[in-house]
Amino acid sequence: MRVWIFMLLSIMAFWVLIPDALGKKKKNLIFLGLSFLVLVFIMGSRSPHMMKSPDLYGYYRMFYRSTYMTFEQLTQQYDTIEQGYLLLNKIVSTISPWTYTLQYLEAAFCTFVIFWYINRNADSVFLGVMIYICVGPWQFYLTGFRQAFAISICLIALELLKKHIRKYDIIGVCLIVLAITMHSTAWIFVLVLFLRNVKVSKKFIVILLAVTALLFALLPHILDFVREHMDKDYGMVYKGNPLGGLIPIAVYLCALVLTYLVWLNDKNYFDKYGAEVTLLVVGLALYTLRYSSVTMERVSFYYTPVITVVLSNAVTRQKSISTRNIYYALGIALLIGLYMYRCIEQYGTYHFFWEYLELIDLYYN
Repeated sequence: MRVWIFMLLSIMAFWVLIPDALGKKKKNLIFLGLSFLVLVFIMGSRSPHMMKSPDLYGYYRMFYRSTYMTFEQLTQQYDTIEQGYLLLNKIVSTISPWTYTLQYLEAAFCTFVIFWYINRNADSVFLGVMIYICVGPWQFYLTGFRQAFAISICLIALELLKKHIRKYDIIGVCLIVLAITMHSTAWIFVLVLFLRNVKVSKKFIVILLAVTALLFALLPHILDFVREHMDKDYGMVYKGNPLGGLIPIAVYLCALVLTYLVWLNDKNYFDKYGAEVTLLVVGLALYTLRYSSVTMERVSFYYTPVITVVLSNAVTRQKSISTRNIYYALGIALLIGLYMYRCIEQYGTYHFFWEYLELIDLYYN
């Protein structure tokens, strides 16, 4: 747990110690650069044998096998894995057969993309990074490699699609197709082609609630059909802790309420951040469907990374300076508290990969 705590404290220390005299732009870049190095080192250096989730070890084994298997053998061995991800494994292992290369690559790529996105859109990059680590997709990126690549690619596509320029639309669509080859659930991001033009309104909320309620009732039957006819087994009903999803739901709702308060004082706010707000509303709706099928929680992850921008801007753009400062301080305190809770309950004991042999010796002797 000490390594997880060190990671967060380091990032907070960077922000405090980098002088404001450098200017906002330069301070942001230095902060993001140092935080990038810390995150990549800690995410990439984990022992795949010591995590609570078996996914990390599975991806580690897959990459190891790609060092000596042909691509055809990989597709036969992992016939349920998307071929784009298998091809990525084969290409990377050909360039660097070291068995931990993909861990560092995933950490570097996903961290770079989310930091790039935050730097482009968030008023406070520090708050955006804190949100990313404490309530954003960072925890999922620790083990969900295929989808982490897909989500990051979709985030790049979002920035291009927001431009509403034909050539960028084409590139954006191509990126979504690439994401689908990494994880098939990325098809849900195709909806962004239409959602980017939709502003949140009462009519939109009513329609979304109706669609969500309908899907909640029909989803088990739809997934049952998929399981029987397409040989894909998606969890049909939610079997986890009913309270497990309440924290993200509360965070998303809080972000939307604060955004509404900002909009009351700035009617043009949605002109720049309307796409992010719309995606968060849809992401929240998809996330609530986890209680019908736990699969929908993962599907919502394509939309919810925008929380890093929506929530941070909703705090920093409050009209009253005193209100803004109170929300900011309270938000940081709550984020730290949630991170500490997850360190204890969810992340598990951290071990560097070079510790593994020593730990095995201690276990058997």
